[in-house]
Amino acid sequence: MTDDIKRSSRRLQNRSFLYGVAAIAVYAGLVGIAPAVASADSTASSSGVSGSAAESASGSTTDTGPSAGSGVSRRKTDDDAAKAIDTPARGPERTELRRAAVRGSSEDNDADARVTRAARVPASVTARESVVDKVAERATDVVPTAVRTQPAPARAVVTVPDAVEKTTPGPPQPLSPVAELLETPARLVNAVLEALDFTSSPNSPTLPVSLAPINDAIFGAFRETERLLGLYQTPPPQPVVPTLTYTGPTTRLTPTVAQFLNASAAEYVLGATPGGMVPFTVNGFQMKAANTFTGMAGTVWVTPENQIIIAYQGTTGGSHLLFNPFIAISQVIADLQVVFTSSTPPAFYDALDFAERVLHEAALQGYSAEDVFVTGHSLGGWEAQFVAQQIGLAGIGFEAPGINTIVPGNGADSMFVNIGTYGSSAPYMATDLPGLQPFMPPYFPGGGIKPHFGPIVMVGDPAAMTPLYNASQLWGDPIGSLIFMVDYLFNFFQYHLPGVQAYHLDVVPDPGVVLFLGTARGPVHTGYGELTIPELLAAASADGILFLP
Repeated sequence: MTDDIKRSSRRLQNRSFLYGVAAIAVYAGLVGIAPAVASADSTASSSGVSGSAAESASGSTTDTGPSAGSGVSRRKTDDDAAKAIDTPARGPERTELRRAAVRGSSEDNDADARVTRAARVPASVTARESVVDKVAERATDVVPTAVRTQPAPARAVVTVPDAVEKTTPGPPQPLSPVAELLETPARLVNAVLEALDFTSSPNSPTLPVSLAPINDAIFGAFRETERLLGLYQTPPPQPVVPTLTYTGPTTRLTPTVAQFLNASAAEYVLGATPGGMVPFTVNGFQMKAANTFTGMAGTVWVTPENQIIIAYQGTTGGSHLLFNPFIAISQVIADLQVVFTSSTPPAFYDALDFAERVLHEAALQGYSAEDVFVTGHSLGGWEAQFVAQQIGLAGIGFEAPGINTIVPGNGADSMFVNIGTYGSSAPYMATDLPGLQPFMPPYFPGGGIKPHFGPIVMVGDPAAMTPLYNASQLWGDPIGSLIFMVDYLFNFFQYHLPGVQAYHLDVVPDPGVVLFLGTARGPVHTGYGELTIPELLAAASADGILFLP
């Protein structure tokens, strides 16, 4: 018995060591992108979360919106018992996808199609209608999906004060002269970064020399190393993820996929405005918030259709790091807390509080809750998921892992959608998508202990997951675990960034951030950028890329 105890103790020590190494590696990956943007301009010495340099640098919560609460109850349901479900019917046959041109002449498909800022003609109304028409033609053949039978819990609703009369919202109010002045430093910094090709807009200048060839060479060499290590061999059989079939209406007006993605990308670009949008203002100042201690940051925008998007910031904040570098530490801690524990970080509750305040102010200006949406990329997508789960807001999250709060059905019938990319390790840090086990907890179809909230749309080339499938099987011994973590990190940078999602979703990045970084290759879902949320669900269902959370 003494020998057994000693052996058990040694196994526990080895496992603790491996997860410690994993936590350090994930930390390195999450902060790795920051120097690429921050190194472009090191002269910024003050912060401007609400347009004010002094406010954001204070290291405390900065919020230009009022602090009025809305009395929304929070649900912190950590359900460790996943419910078994029936496997739903797979959707109809996929539509044809356009293959993009590839860069270079490598004969083994290592050539990468690059997301560029070259003026691309936006998807026309005809293109959008063609996607919707294809969906409509298939609607008669759609089989209702098998979903969980438990009734969804009642969502907390933000109530409008009795004294507030609901009216049609008027046009968004502009920033005050003082607010415009306070935004000037951030805009100047972004102008410099655009000139250096670290950020972009459709009309920004292009350098004659690009960093893209260096990026391509690095990732090309990395893929060759993966082949030498045998990571491109046929992987072990993976469980089939249940698909969803969307049979609901497609008439609800929401922001488009492109608007959500550009609002998410703007959270990485200091001083940028998502294409076509204007700030949502209160008393002449844009409503935004940042808490350096928890890592939550968010900004509110109004679309040309007069709908509100709350965009949450991803880890490091991109070039925002220049004005508020310390928030990145809190953001990485929040990332690690969700992945390696069963708890929910304070940043998520800050995101919820901020959404409640936005709803309150929106109601005062005549907006209904139906016209308020959430979005975000990576950590921002995590926070958007949590807010959608807690108070029922619609939206789209990009490249977000699963969360630790669980509700019956995991929002499979909700209007919040997760979009992930094959090859990226981020969306697979969950228990409803197989691929990173045994590093992650066991996979469970349609659930587990770290599921996504809301239907999952997967874009890109499924074959891009082959190296990660193989590398994950090496987890458990020191050398194998090291190989897995290196592969995890490199694929994270290859496929995780917003420019890669823009490529697959047929979106012109506005703004763009480090568009030279990453690998964009494989299918392009033509016209997806112009789709609303229900149209996206219908199109993804028809293409067989809509999955059960």
